[in-house]
Amino acid sequence: MQNFSSINVTPGTSTLSERTTPGNAASAATRADEGTDRLAAPKTRAFEQDVCAHMETIHRNALNDVQKYGCNTHSFLSLYKGVQYFRLPPVEGYVPFVETDHLILVAGEPVAPDESVPLLLSKLQEIAVDRKKTLGLLPARASSKVQLELLGFDSVFIGKEPIFDLTKLPKPSKSIRQAVNRAERLGLQIVEYDDLYRDQVAALCHRWQDTRELPAMQFLFQLRPLDWKEHKKFFLAVDTTGKLVAFLSCSPIYGRSGWYLEDLIREPDAPNGTTELLLTRALQQLSAEGYKMATLALAPLAGLPDRDERHPWLNSLLRLAYKRLSFIYHFQTLEYFKGKFKPSHWEPNYFYFYPAGVNPALVRNIAEAFLGDNLLVVLKHKMRRLLPSKRNAA
Repeated sequence: MQNFSSINVTPGTSTLSERTTPGNAASAATRADEGTDRLAAPKTRAFEQDVCAHMETIHRNALNDVQKYGCNTHSFLSLYKGVQYFRLPPVEGYVPFVETDHLILVAGEPVAPDESVPLLLSKLQEIAVDRKKTLGLLPARASSKVQLELLGFDSVFIGKEPIFDLTKLPKPSKSIRQAVNRAERLGLQIVEYDDLYRDQVAALCHRWQDTRELPAMQFLFQLRPLDWKEHKKFFLAVDTTGKLVAFLSCSPIYGRSGWYLEDLIREPDAPNGTTELLLTRALQQLSAEGYKMATLALAPLAGLPDRDERHPWLNSLLRLAYKRLSFIYHFQTLEYFKGKFKPSHWEPNYFYFYPAGVNPALVRNIAEAFLGDNLLVVLKHKMRRLLPSKRNAA
C-alpha cells in the first residue's frame, strides 16, 4: 500500500496527481542534502519545515471534513497513516482510500455532503477504469445502496453492525453484571487517560499483537490507539497497584453524535470480567454525557442471507467461511461477543464495487488489502501459530 497522501483531481483529467507525502518529502530532503556542505543545511531544514506545515494543513482540512460529514463508523479512521485522500476542487469533501495493484478501496464511504458523493465517485470510477482496477467501498451502510446502484455499483452483504441507542441504554444482562462485579471485587477500576500511561499503552499493544494468530491487520484494522488521541475517549482498567491491565479507545462518529468503541486491548492474564467492565462503563459514561449512539463495528459475515440471487456462489462461500473457518477468523465468536451487550439493533453492512460482477480474484484482492500481504503468506503465518513447531514437539 502507498504512503499517506492527499490527492487532487482537477476537472477534465483522468489521472491522479499526488501532493507531497511524508515518504517522498523525506527522499526529496535527502536528495537536496546530497553533495552539499553544512552551509546548505538551513535550506534543507526550511524545506522540511515547509513540508511539515503542508502536511499539517492536509490533516487539518481532512479533520474539518470528518467533523462536518463523517457518518460512517470508520470516517475518523481515514485520518490514520496509510490512507490517501481523493479531492475534486471545488467539490466539498473527500474520498479516503488505499490503492493496491488491483483495487482502489474506499475506507467506508466518502467523507462529503450527499450532493458531492456522485461527483467524487463518478470521477473515481473513470480513474479505476483507466487503471483497469476495481473501485470498492468497504464497509458501507445500507443507506448508500440506492445512490451507489444508480452509479452502477454492485453490492454484496458482508455482515452486520451492533448499534447501541445511548438515549435509552438497557440494563446489562445478568451475566454481564456478574462479570463486572467480579472484576471490581478483584480491585480493577476505570480511570481516564493520562500521558503517564502512554508507555504502558504502547507496551500493552505490542504484547497483545504478539499473541495474535494473524499478523498485524491493515486498512481499517490498524492498531493506532494514540493517533489523534486528543479527539478520542479512553477508558483504562488499572489494578490496585496502578498497573494498566486493559484499555478501550473510542473514535468519534461526528455525523451521528456517536462513538466507535474501536480498540479493546487487554493483558492475556487480565482478570475475568475486565472486558465486560470496560465496555459497560464506557457505554454508561457516553450515555450520561448525552451522546446518541455507539457501535462495536462490523461483525463480519454475521446475518448472511440464505440466498443471494445476484451472487449465489459467493454467498455460499461466505456462509461456508462463517460456519467452518473459525480456525482462521473467529466469525461466530465475534458475533456472539458483540451481541451479549444487548445492542438496540443491528445495521447491515455492504461491500459496493464497480464494475459489477464478482470473481475469485476480487475476493482474494480484498482479503489481501485488509491483511497487508499475500494471502498464502498470511495463511502460513497462521498455521505456524496454530501448529506446534518441531522443536517444541521434540
